Amino acid sequence: MPAFDSALRQVGDFVVVAFLFFGLLPVFGPLDALVPLFGFDSPAWLGFVLAGAVGFVLLWNRPLRLRLVVRVWLVGLVTTLTYVTLFALLSLRENALGIAIVWLLGVGLGVVSAYPPLWRRAESRLRVE
Repeated sequence: MPAFDSALRQVGDFVVVAFLFFGLLPVFGPLDALVPLFGFDSPAWLGFVLAGAVGFVLLWNRPLRLRLVVRVWLVGLVTTLTYVTLFALLSLRENALGIAIVWLLGVGLGVVSAYPPLWRRAESRLRVE
């Protein structure tokens, strides 16, 4: 059964990489609204290429773990929530600087929220003994 275990492990690695990739896509979603404001035609595959490149760099520097995928999904979720909320509240349809600031704020909040020492600190405060 070693061949079956190896095949199963490869399928599992593929699924984790796919989750990592789809967790990175929301981080680059706001670029679709930002790039055309600078006069460039944004190709439909720009977000996929950037997510793939960042995913490759992450996997090159870190081992593939489910914890990394959860952190990436958290960054994507916080980025999306921050960007969509502020984009709608501030009506940033044609404001390139505003879109860039809101996008960077979302990515920054996402990275800070996924920072492991903050998780440990929050877990220690919420733990009831």
